[in-house]
Amino acid sequence: THRQLSARCGALVRAHGRSAAHHHRKADHAVEESTMKLRQHWFSAVMSAVVFVFLFLPIIVVFKDAFNANKTLLTWGGATFTWFGEALSSERFRSAFLTSIGIAVVVMLLSMVLASLGAIGMSKMSGKAKGAYDSLVFLRITLPEIVIVVGLFVVARMLGFKLGPAWVVIAQTLIYSAYAFVTISARLTNISGLYEKAAQDLGASQARIVWTITLPLLAPSIFVGGLLAFTFSLDSVVAPTFLGGPSAETIPLLIMGMIKKGVSAEVNAIGVIMSVFNFLVLLIVVKFIGIKQVAGSAVKGS
Repeated sequence: THRQLSARCGALVRAHGRSAAHHHRKADHAVEESTMKLRQHWFSAVMSAVVFVFLFLPIIVVFKDAFNANKTLLTWGGATFTWFGEALSSERFRSAFLTSIGIAVVVMLLSMVLASLGAIGMSKMSGKAKGAYDSLVFLRITLPEIVIVVGLFVVARMLGFKLGPAWVVIAQTLIYSAYAFVTISARLTNISGLYEKAAQDLGASQARIVWTITLPLLAPSIFVGGLLAFTFSLDSVVAPTFLGGPSAETIPLLIMGMIKKGVSAEVNAIGVIMSVFNFLVLLIVVKFIGIKQVAGSAVKGS
């Protein structure tokens, strides 16, 4: 009838109205969500740009000033390699460079050996002993470097030992091997114990298992831990200052002595040389063990 038809039409209109309102609400919600994501995107982009500028602008300035022909560095005087030639021809720079590299290499090797032995030994300990050993390792990380260095300085003076590169190596190994230990132990926890059990079932001794199975599996982390100790040693100022004596002038001490008279182009050139050297060391490590292994070990260690 006409009345029933009118009622149906009204119901259809009301249903269509509710559906349209629902679609409008969904569309408004989608617009609001996209607007919020856009705002978050811009905020993240701006914050990332600020962080990158904060991190890399000083490095860019150092590289630029290292090639600046104007000795005052107040204005750009053209590109030149003069300051690199002066730095490389300086007997003081060559001596400090060789001293820094020699100390860093010894610290790296000792840290790799001690951290590897410590990580493997801790994995065999019981719960309380493992917790105590782990706490001692992290104590070396959390303690300020100057506390450990001054303590060694007092011990050396009390025993009458002569300060020199050997004491710098002892201090840096004591401190930086802890970072290598964290990287190696993190990798060790992810290695399945099935390898060791299978080797034991085949009659292999514990020493043979460590040498043929555990150490090869830990090799990437050992190299990364050694690289950390090497780079930290190159940048160290506290240990050479207190323990190096007159015969252990390293690159950081050389730069500190030079900038007392003002930041010169030669100082920037030395900074560029050391940056390039560190980058080449990283490339060599990546070449031998691969970028994925380096990144994975670094992430697990952190």
